Amino acid sequence: MRKTAFLVALALIVALFAGVVPAQAQTQYAIDFEEYSEAVYMVNLDTGTVVYEKNAQEQRAPASLTKLMTMILAIENCEDLDNTLVTAPSYIWNEFEGINISHADIRRGETLSMRQLIYCMALQSANEAANIVAAYLGDGDISDFVAMMNDKAKEIGAVNTHFVNPHGLYDSDHYTTAYDMYLIAKYAYELDGFMDYVTVPVLEIGPTHDDPPVHESLVLTSTNKMMFSQSDYYYEPIRGMKTGTLDESGRCFVSTATKNGFTYLLVLMGAPLYDENGEEYEANNAFLDAKNFYEWAFNTFRVKTLLEKGKNIGQIGLELCWGKDYLLVMSAGRYTALLPDEVEATSVVLEPVYDTETVRAPLRKGDKVGQVRLMLAGEEIGRVDLVSAETVEQNRWLYYLDEIKTFTRSFWFKFAVILLALLTVFYIALMVIRNRRKRRYRGVRPRKRL
Repeated sequence: MRKTAFLVALALIVALFAGVVPAQAQTQYAIDFEEYSEAVYMVNLDTGTVVYEKNAQEQRAPASLTKLMTMILAIENCEDLDNTLVTAPSYIWNEFEGINISHADIRRGETLSMRQLIYCMALQSANEAANIVAAYLGDGDISDFVAMMNDKAKEIGAVNTHFVNPHGLYDSDHYTTAYDMYLIAKYAYELDGFMDYVTVPVLEIGPTHDDPPVHESLVLTSTNKMMFSQSDYYYEPIRGMKTGTLDESGRCFVSTATKNGFTYLLVLMGAPLYDENGEEYEANNAFLDAKNFYEWAFNTFRVKTLLEKGKNIGQIGLELCWGKDYLLVMSAGRYTALLPDEVEATSVVLEPVYDTETVRAPLRKGDKVGQVRLMLAGEEIGRVDLVSAETVEQNRWLYYLDEIKTFTRSFWFKFAVILLALLTVFYIALMVIRNRRKRRYRGVRPRKRL
């Protein structure tokens, strides 16, 4: 029973290569550990396969995961990150008064390069750096920058996301989902140079650009403890990306990890900060979840070939070819999928679906005639085109005969026959009436005049 249920689950979440459109899952595989996070979205970036999701469409506070979007816009809207110098306006600290926030010790009026500010956000999750960037790119108005953030979210496809600030401090109208955060993180992952900022555990970014410098040297330390070899959370395959923590959001963590030739992107949101007694957990439950999910994925899934290109699938009825009434068909492409190790490729059932009941000559080898459905545990996991496996020529006499048959079945032929029949009936009726009148005329003799 357990294996059957497992196969049913996996059938819904396979993604494809080789020209076949990936099918993203809306369910999850059975994991062998207890997760803490309230919302999860995990994707194999090599295949696009969703291997696990939980409450992925539920709106949640993103905390400092917000800064991923702020960093994206900083990179995309600044041509020269090193020579774009930004002086911190005093007003950006106003909203932080009396609040304990993560920061990089940037002072009022201090000048940093845009690259330095991005590093401050990426490593130390500096809230003041996010506001400084927002004020600069928003032409002095942070709300204008926030509008840019929301526009970018919609462009990426994160339609269930709404930002009200560039840093992630709690606001009831500031939210996203685990799925939307995956879209944003994937966009960042593919953005040229982005990963350079989030994969560094410790970095000295040099002096600030004041005379004399306010800071002779700023040393930044990442909040992602899974990248520190001396940390209890250290996990060698991890590559970035961003942490986020608030009482209202719990612990959030977006990361990627690469091992054995596979790369996964994992979004975790809502890992608890406090136990049922209100005591803060000593452990970072998001980091614990991350390691468990990655180890599970790396140990469970393999890319397997389920269908080779050119595999003979069967045959379909053939018309207009002398001495041959069937056509051999084959797969047009190779089909591979990310599957659990225990699932054999032989478990997949191939079901041909033809465009028509029969095909008509002439046909060349490689002409498309339908698709083959790949079925696993009764569920369709994908399709590959079916093509002719041979070239067949058309017989001209059979073609002419078929044209005649086709014409006799056509509307205009039927219309002409019916019209001719009606005209014939009308003509016959007319002749009958005419003949009757003639006979009557002949039977009437003219009276003699006296």
